[in-house]
Amino acid sequence: MIRTYSRFPYRPVYGYVLLLAALLLMSWESQRADAAIAGGSIPSESIRLRILANSDSAMDQLVKREVRDAVVAQMNTWVTGPQTIEEARLTIRSHMNDIEAIVGKTLNDRGFHYGYKAELGIVPFPTKIYGTEVYPAGNYEALRITLGAGAGQNWWCVLFPPLCFVDAVSGESSTPTTAAAATTATVAKADTANVKDTAVKAQDTVSKSDNDGGADQAAAAPAKQPEVRFFLWDLIKSIISFFRHLFS
Repeated sequence: MIRTYSRFPYRPVYGYVLLLAALLLMSWESQRADAAIAGGSIPSESIRLRILANSDSAMDQLVKREVRDAVVAQMNTWVTGPQTIEEARLTIRSHMNDIEAIVGKTLNDRGFHYGYKAELGIVPFPTKIYGTEVYPAGNYEALRITLGAGAGQNWWCVLFPPLCFVDAVSGESSTPTTAAAATTATVAKADTANVKDTAVKAQDTVSKSDNDGGADQAAAAPAKQPEVRFFLWDLIKSIISFFRHLFS
């Protein structure tokens, strides 16, 4: 019997490499689509949507995106025309039970059985950098959806007026303590500062601190600097976490 030998025998690692390449390609395409619709300043009167993942594991991050897509798609059917911020707020309040039902169904359909919570209120947001835009930290009116422990990276967009942003350039981890810090009993207008003015003032503050010496520098220390993280590195860590969970 004649045996034939392949010059390049198949090994399982080749399959993993192909899978990794496919994941990178899909994530890159998704990033391009999100970046195409992101940009500009956030109006002073706005309502945001913030979704906190249970953790930073690949599966928890994946189901977070599934919840995002389901909620946004359903909310688009509730708005048939231009709205004022009061009308948008009323629409969200009147559908809170529907929103939680959508979140619960999405989690259960994908085999996730941890808790979840949706709330409309004043929610803390960290400083964000997206491209050349700086979005200052502060407390803003938002619909916040917490999945499980809410300790993973978050995604957010602006529900009213509809402007979508992706949390890729400066991903953020939110601890349960931070998630519980929001005051949800009252709903107020979002006090969003002008983005460009904030960036200029921040640069002036840093320059003055350097010139005035240690005392002024210590006084300016509480100002929190924007955290910049790279999408590709976060993606690689997420994929590594996915394979660890797969073989554990």
